[in-house]
Amino acid sequence: MAKVAIKNENITSFGGIYHIMDVFSKLGFEKLTESVLGKRRSSGKAFSHGSIFGSLFFSYLCGGECLEDINALIGQFKQRPDTLLPGADTVGRRLKELAEKSIVYKSEISDKSYSFNTHRS
Repeated sequence: MAKVAIKNENITSFGGIYHIMDVFSKLGFEKLTESVLGKRRSSGKAFSHGSIFGSLFFSYLCGGECLEDINALIGQFKQRPDTLLPGADTVGRRLKELAEKSIVYKSEISDKSYSFNTHRS
């Protein structure tokens, strides 16, 4: 005979993602991104690079296929205590901040153009 347990907290279909969020937090993902990309701002109101990448990554793990899917899932993410993740518009703007323009090199011999990106992280 199976025992039934009564739970008081909300149970969601995305409960497994909370464990992954905890693992990322314990591994120091936010500190790693800050050490490579630097802090975004001195005020405490700005999302860190770790939060931005986390929002995108967790969305994809939950079946999100594009940036806008973050907005559909953000309500589920907020059910985990102490979770503060940015929405799709913020993620998109911050990813553009990290973009570097490509350098186009045109060969004098073959008359072909080659594009290089020199982003240094």
